[in-house]
Amino acid sequence: MGALSWLEAAPVDNSDASASAAAAADAASSSDMPAPPPPPPPPGLDEVRPPPPPIPEGARTAEVEADPPAEGAEEVRAETAKQSLYDKYLDKETVARGLADGSLLQGTLVVSGKSLSTAFVRPPGARNNDNDIVILGKTARNRAMHGDIVAVKLVAEDEARNWSGSGGAAAAGPADQAKDDDVEVADVDEKRAQAPTLGDSDDDESEDEVVNLSAMAGNNKTEKVTPQAEKRFAKVVAIVDPKGSKRLVVCTLHPNPTRKDDDRSDGMVRPNDKWLRAVPTDKRMSWMKLKLNDSTAKVLDLEVLPKKLNPFQFWTVKMSVWQESAVLPLCQLTGECLGQAGDLVAEERHALIEHDLADHENEFSDALLDEVDEIVRVAQRDFEEEVTTRRQDLRKKRIFTIDPATAKDLDDAIHIDDDPERGEVEIGVHIADVGHFVKLGSLADKEAQFRTTSVYLINRVLPMLPHGLCNHLCSLNPAEPKLSFSAFFRLKKDTGELVEEGPYKPWFMKTAICSVCRLNYDEVQEMLDGKDIEPPAVHGGYTWQQIKDDIFLMYDVCGKVRKARFDGGALSISKKKMIFHTRESEDGLPKGYHLEQHSASHWIIEELMLLANRCVAKHLAHSTVSDWAVLRNHEAPDREKANELAKLMTEHLGLEWESYNAGSIYRSCQALYRKYGEVLGLCVEMMVMRNGMQQAQYFVHHEGADCHHFALDFDYYTHFTSPIRRYPDVMVHRVLAALIGFAEPDSYQDVGDAQIQVNQCNDKKQATKRCSEQIDRAVFCIYLRGMKSWFYTIGTVLKFKENKSRDGESKGAEVTVYSAQLGKESIVQLKIGDGKPENLEEMGLFCSGVEDELILPDNWRFCSRGMVELSWLPPDGDRTRKKKQTLQTLSCIPIVIIPTNTVPIDYAVFFVSPFRKQELFEQVPESAAKGFAWNDVPDEDGADGGAAAAAA
Repeated sequence: MGALSWLEAAPVDNSDASASAAAAADAASSSDMPAPPPPPPPPGLDEVRPPPPPIPEGARTAEVEADPPAEGAEEVRAETAKQSLYDKYLDKETVARGLADGSLLQGTLVVSGKSLSTAFVRPPGARNNDNDIVILGKTARNRAMHGDIVAVKLVAEDEARNWSGSGGAAAAGPADQAKDDDVEVADVDEKRAQAPTLGDSDDDESEDEVVNLSAMAGNNKTEKVTPQAEKRFAKVVAIVDPKGSKRLVVCTLHPNPTRKDDDRSDGMVRPNDKWLRAVPTDKRMSWMKLKLNDSTAKVLDLEVLPKKLNPFQFWTVKMSVWQESAVLPLCQLTGECLGQAGDLVAEERHALIEHDLADHENEFSDALLDEVDEIVRVAQRDFEEEVTTRRQDLRKKRIFTIDPATAKDLDDAIHIDDDPERGEVEIGVHIADVGHFVKLGSLADKEAQFRTTSVYLINRVLPMLPHGLCNHLCSLNPAEPKLSFSAFFRLKKDTGELVEEGPYKPWFMKTAICSVCRLNYDEVQEMLDGKDIEPPAVHGGYTWQQIKDDIFLMYDVCGKVRKARFDGGALSISKKKMIFHTRESEDGLPKGYHLEQHSASHWIIEELMLLANRCVAKHLAHSTVSDWAVLRNHEAPDREKANELAKLMTEHLGLEWESYNAGSIYRSCQALYRKYGEVLGLCVEMMVMRNGMQQAQYFVHHEGADCHHFALDFDYYTHFTSPIRRYPDVMVHRVLAALIGFAEPDSYQDVGDAQIQVNQCNDKKQATKRCSEQIDRAVFCIYLRGMKSWFYTIGTVLKFKENKSRDGESKGAEVTVYSAQLGKESIVQLKIGDGKPENLEEMGLFCSGVEDELILPDNWRFCSRGMVELSWLPPDGDRTRKKKQTLQTLSCIPIVIIPTNTVPIDYAVFFVSPFRKQELFEQVPESAAKGFAWNDVPDEDGADGGAAAAAA
C-alpha cells in the first residue's frame, strides 16, 4: 500500500481567501489581483434573478460559531471544546492495520445525484455497482467529499438507516449520482465529428435521471431480492486520499446570513456579513463557506457594501478544512471569475474544471515543443532510409481517407484490392505510426500518458499530442508520404466472412503510404446515393472513377459484413445527435442544427475499423506477449436488471421481448422499431442501455481474463486505429511492433505500469464523455435562448408518480418523459388547476423575445399505475370544447422544451396541448401514441405488484 495522504482536522488561516488566478498556485495570495469586470448577462437574464438556494437547517444560526475562526489560538481552543457533529478520523497507523486485516475497506466515495443523503463506496477491482458499499446520511459520510478515497467500517443496516436522516443540512450533503449503466454499444473506431452534439456519446454514463425499472414495475418482491437490497452498509472513518476534497469546484456565490428570518433573496451582501456561501454547480459537492476578508472583497468587487452578488457568475474554489464541529467546510477562492452562466466560453471552462480536465487547456511546455521539433526534423531527414530498410513501401498504392469534413488529424486510411479468382477482397487499414515517433519515456509520451485522450469542445480540440505531431507529422494528409502501421485481412466477397486461417489470415506490417485522395462522409454518402458531386482532388496518377469503384466495392462487402455481424449476435444502439451550426457564426453562438445520420458512408469505415481492431486483439491475445496486451472488453448486462427489463416489457406491457444475448436484444429492438416507429424504438434502446448494461473498459490481458465484448459479440477486441487521439492505441502499437520484430521489448510498459495507465485511460474517457455531454446540454440551452422560439419535439412516457400528503391528499403528479432527440429524460410536473399561467418568468422560464403561448392541463386524473388522463381547455377557455388526453406507459406524445433562468443552465419540459401544433400529433403513429396498458402482475407470494407499490 502506498503512502497515505490526509485531510488534517486542523484550523487554517483563512485571511487570504483568494489564491492566484492560476489554479495550481492555490496557496498564493490574490490580494493584488484586480477584480475582473463581469461579462454582460445573456439577453433577458436581468429580467429574472433566481433566489439563492435555501440555507440548510442548522446552518443559519450555528455555522459561523461552529466553524473555526480564521485566526487566533484562543478561538481555536474554544472551537475544539464545542460539541462535535462528526467523528474524528482514525490515525494513519490504525487505518493501515484495519485495511491489512480486513476490518476496514477502502474505495472511492461516489455521491448519488438524486438522493441528498446517499453515497456509495466501490472497492478496488469492482467492475459494476453490485459490490458498492452504501453510506447513508451525512453523519456516516463524515465530511468526505465526492471523489475522495476513503476508509470505511461496515455497520449493520439498522444502524446505517438511523443515520440516514442525520447531519442537518441537506445541501451540505451532496446529491446522488445516477449509476453508469451506459456503454459504447457500437464500440467502433468511428471518427467523431468535431462539432458539438447533444445526446449520448460513445459509452454514455449519464448523470441524468435514469429509468428505474423496479419503480416502473412497482414490484416489491423484486425489490427484496435486488442487489440494492443486499448491499453492505458502512461509515467513513478516514480519508485516505482527498482526491475529491482537493479538486477545484465551480460555484456560484451568495450571501450567508446567520438569522433564520433573513433569507437574503435579494442577493445583497451587507456590511456586517463575515461569510459568503459557495454553492457548487455539481450538486454532489457540499456547500462551503468563504471568508469575506479584504482579499476576497477585492476580487469580488465587494469593498464597498451593501452590494449585490451576481448569482449567475461562475467562480472556482477549493476546500480548505472541514472541522468536526462545523456544519459546512471552509473554502478559498482560486482564481478569477470564469464568466456567466449562458456564456459559451464560460460554460466550456466550467465543464472542463467540473470534470478535472482543465489541465488539458494548458499549453504544451517549451521543452516538449522543442522535443517535437527535433522529432519532426529527424523524421524528415531519415524518412527514405526508414522506408527502404525497414518498411513495406506502399506509397504508389491506391490508398485514401474518409473522415468528417472538419477533421484535422487523419489517423486512418484504407485500400481494397479485388481477387476475383479466390472470390475475396484484400483490405488494408493503415494507421498513423504514432508509436514510432513518440517513444516510451519521452516528454511527448509522458504528456500523452497524462492526457490519455484528445478532448473535443465546441469549436476546437484539446489534442493529446502537440500539433506538430497530430496535425502534421502523423496525420495521413493527401499527397504526403507518411509512416504507418498497417493491418491487412481478407473478406469473402459473397458473405463478408473474415478469412482467419491459412496463408491469407490477417497480417500486420510497418509501412509507408501516400494517400491519393481525401474524402468526407457527406461526399461519400451523396455518391452512394447516386448524386453527382464535385470530384475531390485525386493524386498519384489515379482517377476519380477508380476511387468510386473502390468505395462501391467496399460498400458491397461491408454491407455483408455488417449483416452477418448482427445476424450472428451483435448489438447496435441508434443514437440521435444534434449537430449545432457554430462554425459560420461570427459570435460563436449556435444558429441552427441538423441531426447526425449514421449513414452507409459511416458504417463502411466503422466495419473496417472494427475488423482491424478485432484482428489485432486476437493476434495479441494468442501471442507470446499476451500478458502485455491492452484489450477492451464489455461484460454481459447485469442479469437481474436484464430480467427486470424483460418482465416490464413482457408481463407488465405485453410486448414481445427476448434478451438472452446481444443479438436477441438487437432483434427485439428492431421489431419494436418496425411496428411502432423510431421514437418508441429509440426510447426502448435507451432503456436497454441504462438498465443493466455494463461499461466497456480497457484492461491488460492476463490468464483467465474475460475478454469477450458483449455488444460487439467479439471474443477479443482492442483499440488500434486512433493513436493520434487515444493513448491505449499507442500502447497497443508498441506491443504489436515488438511482436512482429520491429521494436525491442523495453519499448512498451511493464505489466504493472500498463495496468495503472489503462485505469487512468478509463477514468479520462469517462471524464471527457461527461464533459462533452455537459457542454452539449449548455449549447442546446444557449441555442434555445437565442432562437426566440420554443423547441417542439416528441417524447415518450416512461413512468408516472402521484405525490400524496400523509393524509392521502393529492399534491400533484410527476410524469417522466424521454426525448430521443435530446437523449435525456425529464420530469413533467402536473399540478391541479394549472390552466394558462399568468407569468412565465415567475416560473423561472426564459421567455425573452418569444412570441408563443404555454397552455398547461386544466386538470388531470391518476387513473392507474400506468395511466394518467389530462384535461385540456382551448386557448379561449371554452369548457364546452374541453379535450381529454390519455397517457400510458411508452405513449409517444408532443412536448415543448423551454430554457430556464437557472444555474447550471437548463430547460423545462411541458406537454403540448392538443389544441396546438396538430402537425406534431400527426407525426406519431396511432399505435405509438396510444402506449401500452399496464398489467399488474402478482408476485410469487400472490401480492399484486402495482397495488403494493401504490400502497407503499
